[in-house]
Amino acid sequence: PRRSSEDSGGATKDITSLNQLWNTLRQQKQRQMAKEPPKVNSLKAPTPTPPSIPSRIPDPVGVRKVMTPQPLKRRKSNVSFRESRDGRTVTATFDLPGIKKNNAHVSYRGSHLTVTWETVKITEIDEGGTLVREREKKEFSRTIPLPEGTKFEEVGARMDDRYLILTYPNMRSVRVEPR
Repeated sequence: PRRSSEDSGGATKDITSLNQLWNTLRQQKQRQMAKEPPKVNSLKAPTPTPPSIPSRIPDPVGVRKVMTPQPLKRRKSNVSFRESRDGRTVTATFDLPGIKKNNAHVSYRGSHLTVTWETVKITEIDEGGTLVREREKKEFSRTIPLPEGTKFEEVGARMDDRYLILTYPNMRSVRVEPR
């Protein structure tokens, strides 16, 4: 069946009127969406911020800065444990580079040993003729469990330039009381 030229003309009129209708609807929807805030934060237009002028005025006392916590860095352990050949004692070697003997402390409690040490870092910066000195102090602590009934005399400790070496009885060894 053949179509007449009148039929095809009417179909094109219908298509153009539908296209005009859809274009009108799209424009109305765009205007409506432009008035609403975007639902996704990354689609928001960046607001221009005025350039900040560095000043030496301290922050107001009542204002707190919100800081996001940084992820913890995984560090290599600074202590290694070694069992003696006969299995009766354990040697704990602490690698403490730059720590002086008076900045390391070992305390004995009947059930555990606690090793504490501190580092102090001092930096000096010259800012426009003013000397600024910063002191950063960090304290570290490690606790080592001891076998039940361990006596103070059974624990040994010594420190050389870099290493703190502790020796103490092994938990797996069987304790026999003398007769």
